[in-house]
Amino acid sequence: MSESTAPRPDDAPGSAGQPGAAMAKRRMPVWLRRTIVGAVAAIVLVVAYFIASVTVPLAWATSIRDQTGGKLGNAIPLGMFYGFVFSFVPVAVAWQAHHKKLDKWVRIGLLVVAVLLTLPNLLTLAVLYGTTGSAADARSIWTTGGANWFGTWSQIFMVAGVVCAVGVIVLGRAWISRGRKIRQIKAAERLVRVNDAAKARAARDAGRAAEKRARAAGRAAEKSARAGSRTNPGTPLGGVRPATTPQNPPSGEGPGTPPDGTPQA
Repeated sequence: MSESTAPRPDDAPGSAGQPGAAMAKRRMPVWLRRTIVGAVAAIVLVVAYFIASVTVPLAWATSIRDQTGGKLGNAIPLGMFYGFVFSFVPVAVAWQAHHKKLDKWVRIGLLVVAVLLTLPNLLTLAVLYGTTGSAADARSIWTTGGANWFGTWSQIFMVAGVVCAVGVIVLGRAWISRGRKIRQIKAAERLVRVNDAAKARAARDAGRAAEKRARAAGRAAEKSARAGSRTNPGTPLGGVRPATTPQNPPSGEGPGTPPDGTPQA
């Protein structure tokens, strides 16, 4: 005989003997899991910071020294370039995140890109004002490698880049606002012209309609007058019948006979 397929009491989902119920009881709380993840992330960030504070300033100082080629004159334009570009562009990119029409993640992405674009200037400031031994070694590399003017000109043009970016943003907003006002004025003038044209067209239509009605009334009056003249043939179009004159006077009265019947001599 085949085995019965009816569910047994031990196979019930909520029975205490099932592994799923035991795993549900042993599941880690959400707050504890988030705490552990946050602690691990913080430890990783701290370790990465210490490693970067030791290696990155030296690597950046060596890169700038190699770009200048050991020539003091090359440090000035290089510092101007890094200072201006990597302060102007990040401010301009970060400003785009204020548009509320953009998606939330797009705005966050713009802010992240802006922060990443400031890394060259942040590395320069870390070398110039760092208190670690690696920062001091990086400054000595610039001093002995002909790049000691790089930091000064880079800082000057950092400020210039931020000021120019803010100025461009302010002027751009003023230009956009002016363009918006001009478009509104033109739209209002166009609406006035359209309304005036509509009124003039309505007046012309009304005049034509009145003229048409007047012509129709004249034709109706003329038609009624003609109908009346056909009904009374002796009546002219004006409707006034002329006085009748006797064609044949009474007997005994001629043209030369006076009213008393006495013939004239």
